[in-house]
Amino acid sequence: MSEFFSVFTSIQSVIASIGLILATASFISGLQLVKGASFIEGKVHRINGFSSITLYTVLAVLAFATEGLRIWSVLAWITGFLVILLKISIVRKRRRRSFKYVSWIGASLLLMWLFLVYIHIPV
Repeated sequence: MSEFFSVFTSIQSVIASIGLILATASFISGLQLVKGASFIEGKVHRINGFSSITLYTVLAVLAFATEGLRIWSVLAWITGFLVILLKISIVRKRRRRSFKYVSWIGASLLLMWLFLVYIHIPV
């Protein structure tokens, strides 16, 4: 039983898990916004997005502090951040056709967070 709880001893795995939960909630609320949701749901979606970006940045800093600055690691973190910025820029354009691509990018952000949880699970 103690092996089960040892997963939660790493701060990186806890942050990655919280980020995955926030990204999932943000993805679901984003899909509801496309259908025309309320003002409050828009604010919740924005708070989830800001929180997940903050957690992503904290995880990147922690990874650089513990692992060092390796070229492939830096490129991977920058690529993930560019995907986040691409989603934000598509949403800001507010064209009806762009919402189709936002859902695909939102799903890729979920996969990115799932990968972050996977790589931070202690072995």
